[in-house]
Amino acid sequence: MDKKEQVCLEVWNDKISINIIGMEKLAFVDYTPEMYDLIKNARFRIPETEEAKEKYKYPYSNEYNKTLHQISFDYYFGEEFRKEAYKKDYIIEHLDNDGFNCSISNLFLLKKIKNTYKGWNFDKVSEESKHIAALKIYHVLENRTFQITIAFNEEYRNAHTGKSLGEVRLLYPYNYEIVLQDAEQIIEAISNRENINFERWKDIYRFKDIRIEYALELDLTEEEKKQPPGTLVMKDGRFYILIGQTDTSIGLITSIPYDKNWSIK
Repeated sequence: MDKKEQVCLEVWNDKISINIIGMEKLAFVDYTPEMYDLIKNARFRIPETEEAKEKYKYPYSNEYNKTLHQISFDYYFGEEFRKEAYKKDYIIEHLDNDGFNCSISNLFLLKKIKNTYKGWNFDKVSEESKHIAALKIYHVLENRTFQITIAFNEEYRNAHTGKSLGEVRLLYPYNYEIVLQDAEQIIEAISNRENINFERWKDIYRFKDIRIEYALELDLTEEEKKQPPGTLVMKDGRFYILIGQTDTSIGLITSIPYDKNWSIK
């Protein structure tokens, strides 16, 4: 039988980090005084074996008879709303597939069958494409929107300007299924190294606004050009990471933050 043990909590960057003693990773929820009290009074199942650790993909509280993501979701939307959604075959989706990331920006409802399909294709393509670009979806409850953020880890040039892309952010209305459909097409195009033309994007995707940041064009020496991806180089007293990173390099970007103040006009 699995033992239970009180968690250790820390507040950092508007998040509550939850160290469930016996687990190998931290869990997260958003900080408010009320949420802190909820988590402080919760105890979570602690697996005693490696096999059991694999089973507990989602932290579960015996005190509340809920998973951590249910506690977080209910805090913002209400338990009754969630239970009604469950009756209609919806589940709480972890947008980044991390069952320990229970911030509301990482949670939303999705039909169970669509969540299954997401795992078959979108999640796999996104993971396999991280060395090229890391795509992440955020649920922005503050203004009821969604954002897609894309951080480029390899040199990837805009077909129209010829500039190397750094970061792209897309702002969407409050419809997760539309966002997910677009995100799947975008990451598939990127994984196939298709040309990016943002004027064309405006025609085929359903975002309401876009922000584009281009990578800094460094004047590299011949010796620096020979260095492997992820190498640090110094220019004008500052260090830069050479683009073209891989999973084993120090420079791989896995996500960039969203802007909670960015709203649809």
